[in-house]
Amino acid sequence: MTTTVAEPTRARARQTYYWRVRNGRTHHPPESAGQAWHIQPGHPGGAYCDLGQELDPPVHHTPTLLSRSRPTGRRRDEQEFRGGCLACEWEGPVHSGDGFGDGDNEAVEDAHDHAFPGWRTLPSLIKVQDRWELPRDQRRWAQLISLYPAGWMDQGAPLLAWSRYRGEAHAPPHRGRPRYELRIDRPPRNRTKRGTAQGALF
Repeated sequence: MTTTVAEPTRARARQTYYWRVRNGRTHHPPESAGQAWHIQPGHPGGAYCDLGQELDPPVHHTPTLLSRSRPTGRRRDEQEFRGGCLACEWEGPVHSGDGFGDGDNEAVEDAHDHAFPGWRTLPSLIKVQDRWELPRDQRRWAQLISLYPAGWMDQGAPLLAWSRYRGEAHAPPHRGRPRYELRIDRPPRNRTKRGTAQGALF
């Protein structure tokens, strides 16, 4: 693809354009489609479509992840990521990385800053098994969502979960989980405070 041809903006329009290139409906070679900004497979709005997305965008801000490859002249292309919104024109800054938590995590977080300002203060899941079990436990689920701002859960606000390892990738929505699951660092342990608190109990 040449840099002189302007791509459309907005996540949904970019996705449509990507599929048009990929299906040979533009003057660009189909193999160059990955160089156009498009919704990362598996992320909201990333379904196949080269005839245009649905006419009506979501009624609330909906975060997604855009990506593209940039030729470097070396063996591997450089990957770039940016957050996008399926409901408006917003697009985030560009982050470079290899994906799988490198570059893509920052872009997903930008998109959530746009759609759900203050999401970092939401309660977090601390056990790995809670990622699967908690949404099925009605009592505990009701307890968790009562701590969210009004309406956020219905709009797809994320679940926060402690990372199992450094740089763990955020999980996009998928069947059974209609929201992003964002990985956050475990809070540091403060051994001094912990010891003081235990001593105060006795």
